[in-house]
Amino acid sequence: MSGTLEERLPVTLAPVALGDGPVGLVVVDAGVGFTRTGNLADPTHMIPMVHRIGAHWRALHAALGPRLHTLCFLDTHEADIPEPPYPPHGIKGTGEEEMDPELAWLLDEPRVTVIRKDCINGFVGAIDRETGANAFCAWVVAHGIRTLLVTGDCTDICVSDFVVATLSARNHGLLTAADPEDDRAAYVDAITGLRVVVLADACETFDAPGFHERAAAHHVGLWLMAARGALLASAWEA
Repeated sequence: MSGTLEERLPVTLAPVALGDGPVGLVVVDAGVGFTRTGNLADPTHMIPMVHRIGAHWRALHAALGPRLHTLCFLDTHEADIPEPPYPPHGIKGTGEEEMDPELAWLLDEPRVTVIRKDCINGFVGAIDRETGANAFCAWVVAHGIRTLLVTGDCTDICVSDFVVATLSARNHGLLTAADPEDDRAAYVDAITGLRVVVLADACETFDAPGFHERAAAHHVGLWLMAARGALLASAWEA
């Protein structure tokens, strides 16, 4: 099969207008274990990503004010529970599970929620094992999110797993409190009107020659999310 990866799996980015409703910004795993130190850290690529996430948040906050709600996932693992095929990372108590220091200020801002997850997929990691309640779903419903902007790392792993699961959860009616029988119009509108948008320039993945080629993996992650129905944004417009 001939052609470059980009030709065989084309990715198209476009500006996205945010509209009038509440906007949710999701920051996936901008933690020290990926950005600075640890078995999966890639400071060369991840620290610039952290700066871009911070710049997006400040611009969104200035443009949207209280319409902006932020959710941060932080990879937080137990030392005795591995996550194959990856080496130990984000182990609780090592400091790797904390937000990158250049983005730590975000945790003190209003309307910011933190969910610590013990698996790749943040949607699954947000499920309470005892009750089955999903903290991410509850966050979307509580704030009436209409546009979900996703950033973070890794594009092809934690970000894509979360986005793909969220798209299925949206169509399954898990991101609305509207009753499909009692208020069908509101239920359908909540599903069809919720957009899942990936801010491509604020996502990144790590480079590990011979194991994980960064540029190709990032591209495949974007392609996979778009193939499932996510919008890939080159920029956002208020």
